[in-house]
Amino acid sequence: MGKEQFFKRVENKFVVLEYSFDEINNTLQHYIPLHTFDEKSPYTMIKSIYLDDDRFSIFQEYLSRRKFRFKVRFRNYGHRGKFDKNDFWAELKVKHQSVCYKKRFLFPYKKLEAFIDGENILSTVKELNPKISDVERTYHLLSELIAINGFKPVLVTSYERAAFQNKSKTIRITVDHNIMHKSLLKPFRTKTLKAIVFESKIGKQSPLWYNKMENRLSLLPQKRFSKYATGINSTYFPARGIYNFFTNFAESVTVPPKIEKSMLLLKREILT
Repeated sequence: MGKEQFFKRVENKFVVLEYSFDEINNTLQHYIPLHTFDEKSPYTMIKSIYLDDDRFSIFQEYLSRRKFRFKVRFRNYGHRGKFDKNDFWAELKVKHQSVCYKKRFLFPYKKLEAFIDGENILSTVKELNPKISDVERTYHLLSELIAINGFKPVLVTSYERAAFQNKSKTIRITVDHNIMHKSLLKPFRTKTLKAIVFESKIGKQSPLWYNKMENRLSLLPQKRFSKYATGINSTYFPARGIYNFFTNFAESVTVPPKIEKSMLLLKREILT
């Protein structure tokens, strides 16, 4: 783990319909190395717990097409059919003018509920993250956002991922499938997303091989795509469908007061 866990990236998302997960991965390996964390398992299992309030304000901000948005999630990684409780991360993801900023730190798996309820577990978090210089600042930022908004766990999303990365780390590509959503509030539902999600993060201009690969795989670019939004749509509002992000369900010109307070905090802590 590096000293800093702060990422700034431009993300491009695609949905793949014509090829299988294995076909996509075999094609990619002609151009870019497979990036693995476990030598015995080429793919990674990911489980994300998303937070929101009772009114789904974070989801509504996404529907409102706000150019400045954020989300809070806790993510667990696994390999060979099992999740590693020591690989559990608290993550804050901010999107501003199409650029994504992400801050994260290792989190004690059994302390999630207590942390959300306001218990101070900073000493434990610092012990788990000795090499992250700003972990205390990120911890306080995350806990303040949860307190301001009254966040609680509302959705679990799990899937299998293949990750590809070049040596200079200027190009990272992920391919996700078997995407499953489970609501954590009533009505309790579980839904499977019948699509493969392809995401690229390229630091500079796209190389020629990447453009050819896009055409070869018939990638369908998405102007906007969110696993969280598809999960909320499909489990809490099934009548809207899975990908229906363009109705008047929650569009709002006015920013809710709690969200506005959160945005001012994020501008000060992340964007300056």
